[in-house]
Amino acid sequence: MAEKTNQYSDVRRPTVQLTPDEHRKISHYCIDNGIKIGDFLRTAALYCLKHKINPTEDK
Repeated sequence: MAEKTNQYSDVRRPTVQLTPDEHRKISHYCIDNGIKIGDFLRTAALYCLKHKINPTEDK
C-alpha cells in the first residue's frame, strides 16, 4: 500500500510571531501589492540571505 502524503509533506512551515501592529502593516502592504503574506515573508528572508543582511543588527 502506498504511503499517504499531502501537499505539505516536503515543505517546512515555520511559525512567525507578529504583534498585531506588525501583522497589520505587513497585511496592508501585501494587499496593496497583490501578494500573500507567506510569499512576502519567504521572499524577504531569501533577499536578506542573498544580500547578507542581518536584520537583527542595529545600525
